[in-house]
Amino acid sequence: MNSRERVRRILNHREADRPAIDLGSTRMTGTSAWTYRALKRALGIPSETVRVYDLFQMLAEVEAPVLDALGCDFVMLPAEELPFGMTRGARKPFTFWDGQTFEVPAGFDPRVTSDGALEVAREPDGPINMRMPVGGRFFDLIPSMRGDIFATEHVPESEWTFAKTLDERFLRREESKARALYDATDRAIVATPPVAAPQGYGDTYYWAIKMMTEPSYCRAYMMRAAEAAAWCFEQYLQAVGAYVDVVVISGHDYGTQGREMFRPALFAEFYVPAWKQVTDAIHRTPGVKTWIHCCGSVPNLIPHFVAAGVDCLNPVQWTAAGMDLGWLKRTFGDQLVFWGGAISTQRTFPFGSPEDVAQEAHQVLDLMSPGGGFVVNPIHNILPEVPVQNIVALYRAAQGYRYPG
Repeated sequence: MNSRERVRRILNHREADRPAIDLGSTRMTGTSAWTYRALKRALGIPSETVRVYDLFQMLAEVEAPVLDALGCDFVMLPAEELPFGMTRGARKPFTFWDGQTFEVPAGFDPRVTSDGALEVAREPDGPINMRMPVGGRFFDLIPSMRGDIFATEHVPESEWTFAKTLDERFLRREESKARALYDATDRAIVATPPVAAPQGYGDTYYWAIKMMTEPSYCRAYMMRAAEAAAWCFEQYLQAVGAYVDVVVISGHDYGTQGREMFRPALFAEFYVPAWKQVTDAIHRTPGVKTWIHCCGSVPNLIPHFVAAGVDCLNPVQWTAAGMDLGWLKRTFGDQLVFWGGAISTQRTFPFGSPEDVAQEAHQVLDLMSPGGGFVVNPIHNILPEVPVQNIVALYRAAQGYRYPG
């Protein structure tokens, strides 16, 4: 059974020869550049080159030899647009504060402060508002540059502009890339288009207040945005739908460690109808699954994710309140693919031994793998603090796992 066959069984809630495994198919299931170099060394891969594609999170492009060594079943369809307003293409070496050199997009030109920090603008031609201090491993938002999250202004309806047509040249490039990747590998392809399910605008808390104080306005805004997004997804999948298995539609977080960020009833009222319009458009392409990322405690949002047409939920943060894995599997295991959660990234992964990691991973696999519908990945991206031996232990445990009975 090859990876594509394995994945399609598991995404349709059927068991395969072993669980499906992911590293690096999305911006939320990857690894820090620092970790990635150490991982390549541990796996005996001779190349020292590390390419960073997401400078905000300092995520590395995961190469085929690493995917092979770890038994990974997914591959990312590379996006042209990158964080900080950059595009994929020309690269240059850049040496960071600890002397390590990574390949970065050629347009990366940070300002170096007197204390050695790197500062950049998050948006093209925007103000400097992101900072990596000496000792940092990703960029932080400069707090003083954040707007007032309780602002009362809203975007007038006359200024609601949503792109409704993707550029034909872009679509043909995406089609060509997807076809070439499909022919070059038997892994399942995960795509992140330059469009997403509607989220409102501004800070999440600001939008939550707005949903309560201006419901008619917010409802109209979300549905107008959904109409445009649905059409963009349709265009995109007309180009690549024959080659991809999974499409990312949202990377927003709606949970904290202890609870949802706003009343779940608001999600049901404003998000579900809008998202359903988008997922219905996507599901018109046979076999393509919808994927969202949402960290934190969201047990009361999960029924609404299902109602909105979500197929895959990442990262399954079972260390947050109300996210018991057994309950999740019993309650939603036939409706959602749980993508991630194979190891606690707050405790065991960074602080445990390889034996601790293998034991916890087996416990999670015993709960989540039966009946399909589970993809092995940690809870969010792998950070530099995780010992490389623990990364290898997790993926070896997943590769060797077989279903009970």
